[in-house]
Amino acid sequence: MTRRSYNQYCGLSRSLDLVGERWTLLIVRELMSGPKRYSDLVDTLDGIGTNLLASRVKQLDNDGLITRKQLPPPAASQVYELTPAGRELAAALVPLAVWGLRHRFDEPRRGDENYRAEWTLVFLAALIDPAATTGVRAVFQFWIDDSPAALSIDNGRVVVTPGEADDTDVVVTTDLRTLADLATRDLDPDLTKAAECLMIDGDATVAQLLLELLTERDGRSHARAVCC
Repeated sequence: MTRRSYNQYCGLSRSLDLVGERWTLLIVRELMSGPKRYSDLVDTLDGIGTNLLASRVKQLDNDGLITRKQLPPPAASQVYELTPAGRELAAALVPLAVWGLRHRFDEPRRGDENYRAEWTLVFLAALIDPAATTGVRAVFQFWIDDSPAALSIDNGRVVVTPGEADDTDVVVTTDLRTLADLATRDLDPDLTKAAECLMIDGDATVAQLLLELLTERDGRSHARAVCC
């Protein structure tokens, strides 16, 4: 497949030459939550043809944005993951995703629109300052529009995984519009007030910490060390 170019000597246009094709950035989004098998990408990117997916994956690989890795036994399967350049690209997508949360959710979800909670959580996780989570160990189970995903914090490392997690400290049940308000700083980080909009079950101290991490405004850490 021939790649189109804007033929402009500009950082933005050159970037779009690499990742401006349809579905390309969504593949990057999928890999933000960790390595994925090709079959995982097929399952989550509903609507993309297998030939087109293969072409996009090949382009990203050739451009040095993703790489293939063979998992050791017993998995022994091939997965794709972001390279350092790919992770840098993923970080650049976060402001765009937050902009979309702020400006593009005035209308309700259409019946033909798919949704997975990890799509939102990977961008929310990127808003959390790792330095603010030093000494923090907690697992937050989210149910967003009936879709499950977990956000885990482990001493400065923030990870998002699809589906249900074991041994969760806090369970948050909400809809995407409400969570979008939280992510875009429109909700007060006070747990009592947030509970009027979110269903929060579990350790209240850990839940308050999560709200503070997600609504941090001034770049300084309000986080307290929590060992769970």
